[in-house]
Amino acid sequence: MQFNHPEVLYALFLLIIPVIVHLFQLRKFKKESFTNVKFLKRLTRQTRKSSRLKKWLVLASRLLLLACIIFAFSRPYFPAEADLSGEVETFIYLDNSYSMQAPGPRGKLLDRSKQELLENLPEDREVSLLTNNEEFPIASKNDIQNINYTANDLTIDDIILRARNRFSQRSQANKKLLIISDFQKNLEIPANSIPGDITLYTYKTTPQNNNNISIDSLYLETGPTSSVLRVLLSFQGQNPGNIPVSLYTDEKLLGKNNADFNEGENPEIEFPLENIAALDGRIEIADNGLQFDNIKYFSINPPRPIKIASINQAQDDFLQRIFNPNEFILTAMPATAINYGDITGADVIILNELKDLPPSLLSTLEELAGRDIVFIVIPPEEELPTGLQNFLRQIGFNVNSALRKDEKLVSQITFQHPVFTDVFEEEISNFEYPRVQSYYDPGSRQGALLSYENSVPFLLEASGNFLFTAALNSQNSNFKQSPLIVPTFYNMAVTALKTPQLYYLLSKTSRIEVPVQLQGDRILSIAGPNSSFIPQQQSFSSKVEIVTNELPAQPGNYKALNGEEEVMSISYNVPGEQAIIDYSSIPTANNIEQVDGLQEFFSSPGFSREIDSLWKWFVTFALLFLLIETILLKYLK
Repeated sequence: MQFNHPEVLYALFLLIIPVIVHLFQLRKFKKESFTNVKFLKRLTRQTRKSSRLKKWLVLASRLLLLACIIFAFSRPYFPAEADLSGEVETFIYLDNSYSMQAPGPRGKLLDRSKQELLENLPEDREVSLLTNNEEFPIASKNDIQNINYTANDLTIDDIILRARNRFSQRSQANKKLLIISDFQKNLEIPANSIPGDITLYTYKTTPQNNNNISIDSLYLETGPTSSVLRVLLSFQGQNPGNIPVSLYTDEKLLGKNNADFNEGENPEIEFPLENIAALDGRIEIADNGLQFDNIKYFSINPPRPIKIASINQAQDDFLQRIFNPNEFILTAMPATAINYGDITGADVIILNELKDLPPSLLSTLEELAGRDIVFIVIPPEEELPTGLQNFLRQIGFNVNSALRKDEKLVSQITFQHPVFTDVFEEEISNFEYPRVQSYYDPGSRQGALLSYENSVPFLLEASGNFLFTAALNSQNSNFKQSPLIVPTFYNMAVTALKTPQLYYLLSKTSRIEVPVQLQGDRILSIAGPNSSFIPQQQSFSSKVEIVTNELPAQPGNYKALNGEEEVMSISYNVPGEQAIIDYSSIPTANNIEQVDGLQEFFSSPGFSREIDSLWKWFVTFALLFLLIETILLKYLK
């Protein structure tokens, strides 16, 4: 027999005290004269014998009572047989992904798993604990209580690697790896993947049912005066029928709609957003399954003006008329006085009939070609300079330098191209065709937006950049007088305005461009309702690129801050794959055992076990001796 708390046994020495008290009776007797001496002597002998017997019995029961209490508090047990053969090392992985939010027969899967760990964690052994976002070399009950949900997840290879790093190199050690999880598909255990010196125990937590409704995704359709927020829903399991869907900003309800799953498996509903330029909101549904996918956070930031840099060797007054200062910031400069700071900070760069490219300008343009910048190139009315030809190849255009002096009409429009989407109410075939006196042949017809009557492109697009094949000065073309010029240049510039991303995903690497210029050594921070942090970031002339991955840890609406100034709203949500109710099966192998509960695992060979609950037996005997003492004192005369 061994003891969890052997130090309590020192209290057995205190049992000598009642024995000493019993042996040294301090009572004094007084003599009284009585006539019948013979009777009194016989009575005295009988009284002394019965009294002495009673005292010894009471003393014995009292000593046994106290001894049983002391043994009960020392928690005796018989060691398991495996304890004799080697040391047991225990590594536990507790899955705390959001899928463990699912309700089980006795509460949420993660909450119930934590409670079982608290109830069964052995006090006489060191146990290492791993979650998806933390590792505890020696797990305490306080560590277990503080475990929360996370969007991170681990594969079986990650878990085995962490366990191997924690296990010792001793071959005689009994190495136990316990996995507590719902075993979604991402935690699939391939056959023969567990090392031979490790025994894997799996405790599969099972949800009460497989019914779940989730907000699949959100996307925004923008128009000239209003926008529409579209919400796509999905369900698994039993068809939920009709459910309400709500749009909130903070605690204010902006709209409510109903999703009817009887009309399809993935109903889509709309929320019109009229006269709303910016919004930090969330979509909510009511569902008793997983809770995290009942809310989707999103942020709509006000559109910023598009920065355009125009380098000119021809008239640019038409650009001034097209680009409205409310939507665009146009910086025009002659080719002889280039401001390179304006170029590097631009979203759109227009090369307007440049007859030559200085090496410094060419080097800058080649460097900017790798960024998300839209180039609009208008060639000169002469042979293409070699530097411009090389640059055009870099951005996707292979143009023959020979200039064709042949008048052509621009008579063909690619109505399906995004630049001309929603420009025309219907496709038209007869309009006042613009004309050119000379042009270049790009060779390829691919990516043409406007073409001549001979199908040679007049305007074409490649990799988000645009090239005119003819000069637009008034001597060579009347395109500036055509109604086409306004929607063409306007929509080409608008392509630089990237579709706003409504939200990002937790635990995924996200690169976010924040349109702000930082002064000196200032840095951006991200603040949410309950936390703030400084992300990895790189500052450019007109923006800052921030990278987030492990932080933030919780979904919600956040703010990018420049000091105390709010410069951008950013929203984060839990990845949707954690809502997929699709579980993997556990393979059979000699070193893989499935357990139905943590009590079964902690009773496996190698753990200290309380056979027949010995401490409970000692408590029972203590109560029995207390009852015996009471009977002796009350009924034994």
